Amino acid sequence: MLEVRGIRKSFGENVILDGLGFRVNKGDVVTIIGPSGSGKTTLLRCIDFLERADGGTLTFGDETFDFARVSKKQILGIRRRIGFVFQSHHLFNNKTALGNVMEGLTSARKIPRAEAEKTGREALDKVGLSDRYHYYPNQLSGGQQQRVGIARAMAPKPDVILFDEPTSALDPELIGEVLAVMKILAAEGVTMVVVTHEMSFARDVANRIIFMEKGIIVEENSSRDFFSHPREERTRRFISRAFSAARQ
Repeated sequence: MLEVRGIRKSFGENVILDGLGFRVNKGDVVTIIGPSGSGKTTLLRCIDFLERADGGTLTFGDETFDFARVSKKQILGIRRRIGFVFQSHHLFNNKTALGNVMEGLTSARKIPRAEAEKTGREALDKVGLSDRYHYYPNQLSGGQQQRVGIARAMAPKPDVILFDEPTSALDPELIGEVLAVMKILAAEGVTMVVVTHEMSFARDVANRIIFMEKGIIVEENSSRDFFSHPREERTRRFISRAFSAARQ
């Protein structure tokens, strides 16, 4: 469904993405893990054209786009097919939970208000916020705000949802409620690419794991084989340290 080939991105002389590529099939849950600074967030932002890559191609369905030459019209078309959940909530403080979910439907997609409200309510119901339609962000916990962000991303029914470390800004006791929603989406067959430090989520929910470091893919495998039989010594060290830190 989605394939990235040879993507490159630098900031000055600092190479962030060094020609990597991967494929996402319909229904996949692909988690991207790796140390801080490995290029994971930049990769997601380039796929959604929040950052402009220097080179490489993106294939979405039957269409292939050059990252460096794609037009604004093409970018708008691609973004209509992608949902994005940020590290921080990025909610409008002057809009309710329902208003935040409806905004993209009515403004960007020109969906009639009544239909957008129905869709927004359904999305909030799915993330467990049916009693928070009319709450403003400052009346919600961090976990609830992030669940609004997930509802906003899924409301237009995109082909794939990109999650950029969706629990990294949350207090530890709030992480579980966000991961629980993501597990429900995975069980329903929602296609997801998730940058995360949550190793248990990656092991238990994802069907494929990508391990990145220094702008390249060090190892890619099924979740079961990645954690049970990692091929690379660097992967083995990372997994060991990640799970040791989680137990502390």
